[in-house]
Amino acid sequence: MLTARRRRSMAILCAVVLAACPAAAVTGVPRVPVEWRAVWSVPAETESDPFLQAQGQAVSGQGVAVATREGGVRIHDPRTGALRHALPAGPAPAGGVWAAAGVLVVARQAAGERVLEGHDLATGAPLWRRTITLADPEARTDEVGSYHGPRIMVTARGVVMAERVTDPVRLQALDLRTGTVTAEATRPGGCALTGAATARSVTLLSHCADDELRLSSLDPRTLRQEWARPLPSTNSVKGAHPPLRIRTNADGYAHATAGGDDFFCGPGGRLLSTGPQAVQVTDPGPRSPLLYAGPIPAAGGQVGAGLDGSWPLPAHLISVDPRTGRLGGLPIDLPADLVSLAGASGGLAFVHSTVPGDGRLTAYRLVYGPARPKTAWPDACALLTGRDLAAFAAGYRAARGPDGTATCDWIPPGDDGAVITLSVDWVAPSEAQAHRLYTAKTAAVRRTGEIDPTTEAPGFLTYTVHRPNGLHGATTILAGRVIASLTSSSRQAVRIISPLLRDNLLARYRPGVRAPAPAPASERGWSFPADAAIRTDPVVAGGVVYAADSGGTVSALDAATGAVRWRSRAGGADMDGHAVSDGIVYVAGAGRVVALDAATGRRRWSRRTAASGGLVAANGRLHLWTRRPAWSATAALVTFDAGGERLWSFQPRGPMLNTDPVVTGDVVLAGSGHGVLYALAPATGAERWRFLAGGKGDRVQLVRSGATVYAVSTGGGVHALDARSGAARWSARVPGAVAFPPVVAGGTVYAGDDQGTTYAFDAATGEPLWDFRAEGYQPLYTWTAAVTGGLVFTAGPDRTLYALDAATGGVRRRLPLGEGHRSGPVAAHGLVHVTDREGVLHTLDAVTGAVRSAFRTGGTVETRPVVAGGFVYAGSSNGNLYARPTGDH
Repeated sequence: MLTARRRRSMAILCAVVLAACPAAAVTGVPRVPVEWRAVWSVPAETESDPFLQAQGQAVSGQGVAVATREGGVRIHDPRTGALRHALPAGPAPAGGVWAAAGVLVVARQAAGERVLEGHDLATGAPLWRRTITLADPEARTDEVGSYHGPRIMVTARGVVMAERVTDPVRLQALDLRTGTVTAEATRPGGCALTGAATARSVTLLSHCADDELRLSSLDPRTLRQEWARPLPSTNSVKGAHPPLRIRTNADGYAHATAGGDDFFCGPGGRLLSTGPQAVQVTDPGPRSPLLYAGPIPAAGGQVGAGLDGSWPLPAHLISVDPRTGRLGGLPIDLPADLVSLAGASGGLAFVHSTVPGDGRLTAYRLVYGPARPKTAWPDACALLTGRDLAAFAAGYRAARGPDGTATCDWIPPGDDGAVITLSVDWVAPSEAQAHRLYTAKTAAVRRTGEIDPTTEAPGFLTYTVHRPNGLHGATTILAGRVIASLTSSSRQAVRIISPLLRDNLLARYRPGVRAPAPAPASERGWSFPADAAIRTDPVVAGGVVYAADSGGTVSALDAATGAVRWRSRAGGADMDGHAVSDGIVYVAGAGRVVALDAATGRRRWSRRTAASGGLVAANGRLHLWTRRPAWSATAALVTFDAGGERLWSFQPRGPMLNTDPVVTGDVVLAGSGHGVLYALAPATGAERWRFLAGGKGDRVQLVRSGATVYAVSTGGGVHALDARSGAARWSARVPGAVAFPPVVAGGTVYAGDDQGTTYAFDAATGEPLWDFRAEGYQPLYTWTAAVTGGLVFTAGPDRTLYALDAATGGVRRRLPLGEGHRSGPVAAHGLVHVTDREGVLHTLDAVTGAVRSAFRTGGTVETRPVVAGGFVYAGSSNGNLYARPTGDH
């Protein structure tokens, strides 16, 4: 019989037991891992040192270290993220940080010296400092032994450095608390190897000349081998080393990769599973140690496990079952290619993310709860219809991809069509998580990809992907909890189909929400997606803009709307240029010159002639330079009539450096690479006159203004010649190499040299008026100028656009150009247009200097700005032709 005291004691005991037991266990509902939840996060902008292969973050139970851009190191509480203390900035940024057994190790390089420091992790007090010598990697081949892992590995029992990484590979061990050398060792020759640290040892993966693949462990204090285990490699290339990689955790679990083989091992090297045995990934078990953060593995048949795939989108924190070797993983709301596992301690996983502009170290805790129902994923082939595809081309059929219902390939009816691939990249548990994941992915695309800003909208980003077979278009779309993408080698298909996919996704996942309607082209401009970079200046004629891409396709587009009039594949993979004249579009590429009807795109004729430089068409004739062989220093100027008949050719005796002919009505003027200017009869090619404008190795550039030809040379000569006779009217010299065509405006001749100096001369007399030097350096700098409203606009090698007083050369205004000048300036209708090396097209008011617009093209601008009909046109490396309204009409 229970007394009152005993009843009270039992009640207290039951309360304690119930409090200690999870609620789910009391109710009988099993608790399982359900998600990784962020506990705290701090900025971590420093990235890994490629030489050391070291991270800027380190994790231990005593503290979490984060290197700063300023060269300091912050120490945080691993449970709360609270800042405990900070090491002050050193003479150089930290190239790597490690933490073990209460010691913080920091690597720095300053004044040509690489230094390793030891600090007390709890207080930051210095323990030791030593200069270290790490030999630079020499040339490595498959036949020579070499080390490919991190140069410094830190454990609780010592520090191991790879001093020399080619045969003979040499290792050195240091005492963790004093920095003194405790051992040195040379590895056997002829082996490729890599390594990684666990809490108390260094694990090596090696492949030797006898084709043996081996996993082994070293004592980090003595460098003696503790154990070694052979691994069953399927490497089939005798005598060659497969690529090796190894990832370990503090407990000694390892993921080793050799070529296409994957191995998962436990402490002591015990083989748990191989790649095909490890997948498919399940939810992690309660005692499965974390191994890495990255893409979720997918079954890969007999060869490999697909452990480095790019689908699905989010990173998973992957653990390995210590009994079966099977992998478990749950996602976090960051893309797989932007994260790495910095470490795990005290039930927390520490993930470093490199989202552009927001690099962070985040601590995650595994949350347990009742099993959640699996998220329903849509069938990718049901997200578009044949009717949708018909907006691009008729006859497409759907075929499910190898990932089942998550991907769908839309197959064209003919072999020459483009496959369009739809992928469901992720279905998140909540819209907020999907939004975070989409934001991180698109931030990375903006930094590394080439986006299309003219179609960008909330939850919708189109961009260009560079692949071995050319440019591909891609769009990533966010709709509620779903992130999907569309890709194709036809960027026009992606442009047309992506909005339809967005509408279908919104109708399904956010009913009632509609995508914003685009502004009229007259207000926002337009862009056209070619399938390759546009590197030759677009030509505008008769309300049509003609653009040739580097893949050999010419597109005729409505100049006001961008609507396609026609497209024709006229050249090869390398386009040499195009010109438009008298209703004919001339195109050069892949060793041929092709003439197309400007109205229809129909081919009129084709000739086997390899152009070298640009094309010039005028007065019913086409002029171009050609070389035989293509690498010859000499060239011939060849002229065809409008029907494709070869009229004449002219070959100077000296070298030619792709100087385009300058054509006027009564004479063809051509500079050269040997100091001579030639004047030829347009109909016959007969030499009218020649003028020695420079020395034997000087390049000559020229321009004609009225009855005068102005020629400059890299030898510093500036000349004014009579266009009919070639007689010199005046000559002058400048100290610089004038390698760019001069500019004539308002009775003044402007010339520029390769150092960024602008020279002004009286056009009639040659009297020097002024010169202006823009101090600075920019690789591959090109000088040009535009004159309007009494100002000379020119960009200098100091990455600045200047507005100079045309009369005095004094600086009136200036505009920084980011990474430097790219093309332009071009002046028209009171505006000045110039592009920079960050892909920005700047438009300025020529009078006030006010910036009217700064349009980010999303790629590198490859052409000069071309102004016509109220638009400024520019071609980009991302394959887009942009038309931006100038506002002058």
